[in-house]
Amino acid sequence: MILYEDGTPRTHHAVSNLAVEVDEDSGVATARSCVTVFQALPELPLQPIAAGRYRDRFERGGGRWRFVERRVRVHLVGDVSGHLRV
Repeated sequence: MILYEDGTPRTHHAVSNLAVEVDEDSGVATARSCVTVFQALPELPLQPIAAGRYRDRFERGGGRWRFVERRVRVHLVGDVSGHLRV
């Protein structure tokens, strides 16, 4: 991943269509969502560079929920020349 002078890859992850399932008895929750990654650079206009899905898992312990895992599945890839070193 390329980091710019501000310390970021200059991307924004837009998450939509969030579906959460909670199993109160076992203290486990899962979430599914769609993600579109946008990037803007001085030499490149704002554009989507990737799209896919997130699958997240959460667990409850000590009365608090915590994030445990995220699986990412990328379905579409655009111009990532300003985002990844190839």
